[in-house]
Amino acid sequence: MAVWGVLSPVVAGRAFTATVGVKCAAGCRLSGMPVVVRDASGAAAGEGRLGEGPSPGSRALYAAEVSLVAPDETGVHAWTADFAGGAFSDGDEAVPGRAGRETGGRPERTVTRPEGAGDRPEVAHASSSATFSFRTAGPPDHRVTVTVRERETGAPIARAEVRIGHYRGATGADGRVALDVAAGEHDVSVRKAGYEPHANRVAVTSDVALRVDAGRAPDPDLDDDHIWM
Repeated sequence: MAVWGVLSPVVAGRAFTATVGVKCAAGCRLSGMPVVVRDASGAAAGEGRLGEGPSPGSRALYAAEVSLVAPDETGVHAWTADFAGGAFSDGDEAVPGRAGRETGGRPERTVTRPEGAGDRPEVAHASSSATFSFRTAGPPDHRVTVTVRERETGAPIARAEVRIGHYRGATGADGRVALDVAAGEHDVSVRKAGYEPHANRVAVTSDVALRVDAGRAPDPDLDDDHIWM
């Protein structure tokens, strides 16, 4: 299982979405099967059903976008996405059945198909879960627009990672990203493999436009322990 597509931060108390993906180790079709997202207390916060076909670029990863509402408290939260299993699939269709006992969503055993259903074996899918974290913050006050360009040529740099305090995003084809942030002083970081990282600090009391001229770096790789939350 995997969870992605969660904005960071999420505005406390407001709606957001998370995409939950499930893949069977045997490549079975999982379309229409339910997934549930649970909050820190274990209560159901939202649910969805896996899509009709695999996600683009994947052979067997089925995904569902789940609508959620963030906690009212600001900070970092750990929630869980659950896949209940409890269905049989032969790779072409899924029908109700009994869940296996193994974890990880892998097929547990081969069972006999109902009479007239063909000669391909079915497998029981066990339950599985994945924990994901996200940060909540207060509502934004102002917009900060960051434009990232190559120092030598002035060409825009796409897909540069930009962080302003807890707020983050990536530049588009025009080298620009706009982030709505809370008023105050924030650290600004801009990074992309192959370029020198940039860092400074900005006081946000109104809408701000920043330009970063990034020079080429001799080492094209970013450090492995660079994690943003």
